[in-house]
Amino acid sequence: MSETVPVTGSGTEVRSGGCLCGKVRFTVTGPVDDPHICACKDCSTRSGAPFQWWVGFPMSGLEWTGAEPTWFDTHPGKTARGFCPDCGTHIAARDYGDSTIIGILAPALDHHDTDPALVPTNLNRLPEAAPWLAQVD
Repeated sequence: MSETVPVTGSGTEVRSGGCLCGKVRFTVTGPVDDPHICACKDCSTRSGAPFQWWVGFPMSGLEWTGAEPTWFDTHPGKTARGFCPDCGTHIAARDYGDSTIIGILAPALDHHDTDPALVPTNLNRLPEAAPWLAQVD
């Protein structure tokens, strides 16, 4: 795999990713939207970590190239979270009624550690963060 984000002939960024075991794979085509860290209770409880790193992409640019994740309604009728049914890797989130954006967990992307477009621009839900995290104004 290359260490850079592939670009199509039209100049559109294409990123790929998937789960630990490789069963769930995807590509996302299009611009990055709102890379952020979320410290809400749901993200921390579900992940077992104090926060999660989310990145939005156009839903129209999402293609499941392996198995589609299993979806769990975190907030029934409002938000569903996708994960691999085999290895448990958290992959994505989608809001019912919004067919324009898919939230992808940045670490599920193949080159999350070398892609400057994925650097978080804000920290959401800070009041819900673990009390031992540094509270930045």
